[in-house]
Amino acid sequence: MDHIRKIGNDNEIDKLLNRVFTFSERIGYVEVGKDNFCLPVYYEQNEEVVNNFEIYDDDVFVCGHPKTGTTWCGEMVWLMVNNLNYEEAYKQPIYKRIPQLELAFLFNTEVYLKDLHTSLKDIGKAKQPRCIKTHLHWSLLPKQIQNGTKKPKMIITLRNSQDSCVSLYHHSQMIDHYLGTFEEFCTLFLAGRVCFGPFWKQVLSYWEQKERENLLFITFEEMRNDLPAVIRKVSTFLGKTYTEEEMKKLTEHLSFQSMKKNPATNHEEIFEENRRTGIATSNNPFIRSGQVGAYKSRMSPDMVKQFEEWNRENLVETGLILE
Repeated sequence: MDHIRKIGNDNEIDKLLNRVFTFSERIGYVEVGKDNFCLPVYYEQNEEVVNNFEIYDDDVFVCGHPKTGTTWCGEMVWLMVNNLNYEEAYKQPIYKRIPQLELAFLFNTEVYLKDLHTSLKDIGKAKQPRCIKTHLHWSLLPKQIQNGTKKPKMIITLRNSQDSCVSLYHHSQMIDHYLGTFEEFCTLFLAGRVCFGPFWKQVLSYWEQKERENLLFITFEEMRNDLPAVIRKVSTFLGKTYTEEEMKKLTEHLSFQSMKKNPATNHEEIFEENRRTGIATSNNPFIRSGQVGAYKSRMSPDMVKQFEEWNRENLVETGLILE
């Protein structure tokens, strides 16, 4: 498998990745394909299963780079697909209702998240219509999606790279046993050496498919600034219509503060376990401030400049503009 290459210690960036981003439940990384997509080593033994994962046309996928609003969007999508069943939404944590396609190979799940993750086999047997989340690069999605033989609805979340980076830094301290500094994290993020990076390669792999009728793009910034408009946009895409009262209740349920307080969406169960076992290296909540542009108070002026130049280089002639 020459398209899957183990990331060793051949340069300073890779040495940094292996020093600050590996632990007993994730012992290393590989890079995949021409975009050098960074994934845990466990991907290699699961690649064929993902490629051949059976897709149904009534599936609904929520896709996006980590920390771009996939959980937020996922809660909205699940409720729409399941006829606004709030009772069930409060009973089951979101990672059970919208399983993550690749979660089974992000860690050594024989010891970590053993009772919480959903295997690909279990996702395959889930009741239809299924809601599925993924952070994978377009080229690594099941082949039925890529070749268009199946056309599930797919909602792709986008967010500016700077806020995504800051949010992922805090998240990585809680989930991935990240041991480095914020500046080191930014260095890895810019180099495409965080899990699911390079950021723009992942984002643009979907953006390049934007002419497909079964894809819809929404942004974190839109959700934060005008949530009702995004709800209407997604509901139209999914063929759903709601009364004014239903819209009001859904908007309240999906408000940022409601999502933050809701045990079914705030991942506190996992975070508390990680604090107890020492996997967490900080004490951050899953849902933090969600403020657009909050990176300006976290990044140095020099780092902001590096990101701005990097954004320009990657977005030239793409037509993609993010706040």
